[in-house]
Amino acid sequence: MASSSGKRLKTMATKRKEKEPEQPHSGRFLSRKHEKHFRVVQDRRLLMERKVGMIPNFAPQFGEQVLGNDWGKLATYPAPANIAVVKEFYANAKKIGDYPAENYLGYVRGHAIRYDPDSINNFLDTVWAGEQCQFALCMEEGADFEDVERMLCIPGGHFQRNRSGLVVNIRRIDLNPVAKYWMTFSHANIQPCSHVSDITLSRALFIYCAIRNLNVNTPKTCLTLDKCDRIVSSNKLGKTKYRCPKGLTA
Repeated sequence: MASSSGKRLKTMATKRKEKEPEQPHSGRFLSRKHEKHFRVVQDRRLLMERKVGMIPNFAPQFGEQVLGNDWGKLATYPAPANIAVVKEFYANAKKIGDYPAENYLGYVRGHAIRYDPDSINNFLDTVWAGEQCQFALCMEEGADFEDVERMLCIPGGHFQRNRSGLVVNIRRIDLNPVAKYWMTFSHANIQPCSHVSDITLSRALFIYCAIRNLNVNTPKTCLTLDKCDRIVSSNKLGKTKYRCPKGLTA
């Protein structure tokens, strides 16, 4: 009888444990599963923001374009990033079970970190009143590629096309000096990328919009938040390189 009762109590306790929602269990991670996920994130490479050197003959023009787009904060560094904290952010940003409770909501050592478009615009002191984003429009409806080539390329430079005649990229050697400056700045602080020999179509259109001083919703297009959200939710972390979110320091 005693043995039977003991087994019955053990079974009931196990069922109760399974029904209990998993709660944040430490000051660093949302759940035990997130802590386990952190071990995977630790092995991933972090693409840090990099300072961009000056090109004396073209820096004034570039500076005017940056300020004209109200992107001054994209060229500044609040403080050196804490790599361990950044990786904790990515570990907690992955959707596991009921956590995080909202999209674009991270968690770092007891503090909620929002990285939705409105929050990032607020951090960048960028006022976005819902105008049409010209970069998004170019991506959706296409652009005048000849005008893009005139703005970005040296004489004779042009887009590379595939066998079907579709635009693919622009070779770095075909970019004019100002476009190269924007490419370096973009790859360093706006759309971090480890492969920078050529400029893809989307990056070319972004630089085109920046030089033209067209309306660009920075969080949705320049910082590629939707892509960031897919990355932290991806199971293919073995192939993932993370960027350091601007402003996330400790």
